[in-house]
Amino acid sequence: MGASRRVLVVGGGIGGMASAAAFGQRGMDVLLIEKRPEFTVPGVGLGQPANALRVLGELGVLPQVIAAGFQYDSMRYFDYNRELIVEHKFLLGGPGLPAVCALSRSDLHDILLDAALKVGVGIGLGTTAQQMEQEGNRVHVVFNNGSSDEFDLVVGFDGIRSTTRIFAFGEAFEPIHSGYGAWRLQAPRPPEVDAMEFYQGLGSKTGAMPLNDELMYLFHIRPEDPSEKLAREDYPRYLRERLNGYGDHIAEVRDALGPDSDIVYSPLEPAILPPPWYSGRIVLGGDAAHTFPPHLTEGAGMALEDGLVLADELSQDKPVEDMLDGYVQRRYARCAFVYTFSMQMLHSEQMVRTHQQLDEARRELKANGSARIAASDRILNLPVLPAKGALLWR
Repeated sequence: MGASRRVLVVGGGIGGMASAAAFGQRGMDVLLIEKRPEFTVPGVGLGQPANALRVLGELGVLPQVIAAGFQYDSMRYFDYNRELIVEHKFLLGGPGLPAVCALSRSDLHDILLDAALKVGVGIGLGTTAQQMEQEGNRVHVVFNNGSSDEFDLVVGFDGIRSTTRIFAFGEAFEPIHSGYGAWRLQAPRPPEVDAMEFYQGLGSKTGAMPLNDELMYLFHIRPEDPSEKLAREDYPRYLRERLNGYGDHIAEVRDALGPDSDIVYSPLEPAILPPPWYSGRIVLGGDAAHTFPPHLTEGAGMALEDGLVLADELSQDKPVEDMLDGYVQRRYARCAFVYTFSMQMLHSEQMVRTHQQLDEARRELKANGSARIAASDRILNLPVLPAKGALLWR
């Protein structure tokens, strides 16, 4: 696409910031706009598997990520009283690359923001695109402050309710509530929580991952009525009720919840946009193109990969449409795998409603749980920037 081309990135989250940094590192003139007036990032955690860490290495920020986070190499399945069912050692990573490094979302965002600023990315806070009109090989954009500009490409990393997606495709692919919701918060980390932990409950599932020596990230997934309005001030009460029945340190977190607890709730609205992910010179990535249940901790990882692969394609000497086709071809099957695999995990765990079903799930997980995750590991450990001539998907 060339160093002289102008790119507008819409959305200042993890994927948008990473793509902007990758574009800037390749000499492109980049403006990133974010609708929030300042970068205030909810204090929840992100597990970054090795495939995400490879992208962060390509962006030159892996040392900062490792320094800010907590490395681990296994996943453990428990029942609701933290009785171990099975442990899986990840088949991820490689020499000098851990299987997983978890850290707070705010720390990762700050690291990526610094990388973007270092390569001259312009930042427009409190800024949205009010209109996008494609005129030949350019996109004319009118912003909410009344100003306008033209770009060679508009890249939408503006989340599950993407306005960029609407400009490109209308409202045909708007998110739909799955009937499940996710509760998230940070909590003090017991020393024994030194890996990813899943706890199978009756009609719900809880998990925890270490973020650093002091903190862990706790999440809880269960059916939620889409029509019910959950008042934020009542989040501590709601979450206490939902964690009833869990023992061990989950019970300790539950009992410590109070008015000052920083709890994040969001409905699960999984979706994947069918190809192509672009229309003319408007292209999508991250949650604007695909949203997964959190079971493989790959939401941020897939957004990071999107940004890097798109930047790699845009650096090629070929027509823009061919570059955008190449981006989608390199990304769709991989993202579709994550979507399908994580949806299967979501449905299987939420079907456990009785003690008899829990006993059956315990036997099945003990026999097959590690083998399933191993299959996912082998796929996701494939690099997205292989040696020249190598295939991304076999």
